[in-house]
Amino acid sequence: MPRHLMQWTRPTLKVATTEAGLTTGLAVECQVNSAMVDPVATTVAIPATGCAPATNAPGATGWVLNLTWLQDWSAGDDTASLSRFAFEHDTEPVWVSLIPAAADATNSPLTGQFFCVSGGYGGTFGDGSAGATTTAWPAVDKPTIGPAVITLAADAETADAETVAA
Repeated sequence: MPRHLMQWTRPTLKVATTEAGLTTGLAVECQVNSAMVDPVATTVAIPATGCAPATNAPGATGWVLNLTWLQDWSAGDDTASLSRFAFEHDTEPVWVSLIPAAADATNSPLTGQFFCVSGGYGGTFGDGSAGATTTAWPAVDKPTIGPAVITLAADAETADAETVAA
């Protein structure tokens, strides 16, 4: 199997209050330093019996979106600022779309619903560094990954676009 790289130099990261809203959602990739959807292992306890000790069996994997971003409280309301979006929608389920290397249509987008968690406010005094914050947004359910979507011109005369799976 050949090696395949997912490059994160020009990703797209959008947040919205509805899944349909992702098409015009708040694009936050220019504020975000890191976005990683990590698995969270869960286990189910199996009690001891007369023949075997207690143990744990794997349960359904949970998921969490770990985000680090530059605080942007002064950028405007929750339609222009990730800090305000997270603050205004704290604990609410929101939709997230994460696409690596947006210009590379072979990369598969991740879409999912996560419980929004507000970021911090503040930073290190006196050194001029940017105020960053890190939060973890638990997934409502297992996110979906792929397939990549490519938009093609359907007709050269009308330049109508159609979306097809890659």
